[in-house]
Amino acid sequence: MRHARNDTAQHTSVVLALFLSLLVANPASRADGPIRYPGRWQLTEYWIARERAGERDRRAAPLFARGGHPITYACPNFVADLSMEGTGLTWDDRLLNWDGREGARACFVEVDRGSYPYGIGVQGYSLVPYRSLAVDRRYIPIGHTVEMAELAGMPLPDGTLHDGCFVAVDGGGAIIGHHIDLFVPSAAEWQRLSAARWLPQSVRTVVVDAPRCRSAQRFAWVPLPSDPSLAR
Repeated sequence: MRHARNDTAQHTSVVLALFLSLLVANPASRADGPIRYPGRWQLTEYWIARERAGERDRRAAPLFARGGHPITYACPNFVADLSMEGTGLTWDDRLLNWDGREGARACFVEVDRGSYPYGIGVQGYSLVPYRSLAVDRRYIPIGHTVEMAELAGMPLPDGTLHDGCFVAVDGGGAIIGHHIDLFVPSAAEWQRLSAARWLPQSVRTVVVDAPRCRSAQRFAWVPLPSDPSLAR
């Protein structure tokens, strides 16, 4: 039979073609060193949604944990914002995080703010403002550093300047392909940086595991039970 023929040259060609196709599908697996992605990458931002006091009295809707247990009741606007941003702060200072879906129902979890002061990314990573990125993990592996040189020099609230180094610790259904979502603490901070033109709509070059960004690995942080609690 033709499909059972033992043709070494043909077999080698097929294996090589398969190997090359896997590299194209998952470029981040090519090497252990830095990976440079040329070309435009869309840059967007997300932040902690906030519910204002008194809003929950207006047509309050339940927010459910897994298993159908209601965590709290919130105004529809906050529910929509929380679903979009992934993390939200209720009017009474409870931090909630997206926790997937059960059927058609969105599920949330209340976050321990001692361990996760700004919310939870994927794989248990803590979100860190100005450092955490949501990415398409087919291109950028979770837990790795990402350099975006265009953002180097961005002024931070503590008076320092950003070095352009970030960590990939989150994802999202709308983050597909060459699209990066930068986590900032609030909509107000997003507006401040946008007004100062520090948040371009796209960046030209992304480098994964750039040697100069090695120190940024400390922002890819997974809290452990033995870790000391952080101040809220």
